Amino acid sequence: MSKANINIMRLLNGLVDRVLDPVQDLPSGARVVQIACGTGGLGLALAGRRPDLQITGIDLDASVLEEARAEAAAQGLKIEFLRMDMAGLDLPEAGADAVISRMGLLTPGTGDFGASAREAARILRPGGALSMVTWTDLASSPYTGIGLPLLRRVLPPGTVPDLEKLFEDSARPGALEGYLQDAGLREVEGSWLRWDTEYPDFEAWWQFGAGFGPLKALFGRLGAEGLATARQMMIDDLKQYRTPSGSYRIPARARVITARR
Repeated sequence: MSKANINIMRLLNGLVDRVLDPVQDLPSGARVVQIACGTGGLGLALAGRRPDLQITGIDLDASVLEEARAEAAAQGLKIEFLRMDMAGLDLPEAGADAVISRMGLLTPGTGDFGASAREAARILRPGGALSMVTWTDLASSPYTGIGLPLLRRVLPPGTVPDLEKLFEDSARPGALEGYLQDAGLREVEGSWLRWDTEYPDFEAWWQFGAGFGPLKALFGRLGAEGLATARQMMIDDLKQYRTPSGSYRIPARARVITARR
């Protein structure tokens, strides 16, 4: 696994138990679909705990699916990974006992919320469970919550795009739960999950916070001198999260939602 994905997993691993708890007691042979699986971390965790389940991960990005397949092979886990759009799943109606998703389903920037919710509901059998977690605003994720304000301090005004607009819908109280209810799901319940992510040193955080994803290009505009300045500013910003051992414990918050068909 690449260093970037290792650091992403440091952030997302804090969500595994909360998402998987509602599906832990599925009967042997039950079918589980992970929507927007990325490199498959959530499905692989479930496969490790419950090798008797039939697990399928779906994603549009062929490159992350290849990485997921390689990781499954390395761990000796049986899990299927397929390329498809969450808003148009090539999966049978009522064929899944559970749908799980971590920062994929109903996450801003991933497409039509209504269509994705309807597809998740369509593939669930009656009584089937949905368990998901998603960001609802930029401040809740340390990646954007720390990186974007810093970039706006060091780049010329207007350089950093107004990414907050992507979250206008998801930030409304009850909005995400409403999409699932409109799709025909019942017992829809949402709650907040707060957790800390530990990075062993500043370099591990820097590789993630400035060297990965959409913020990487913005940090790249700074040039060598500007990047050095930004790095020192981030060291100062993160002092409040530094532990006596030199690691960093950084808080995050996300919305956990469960439902039934």
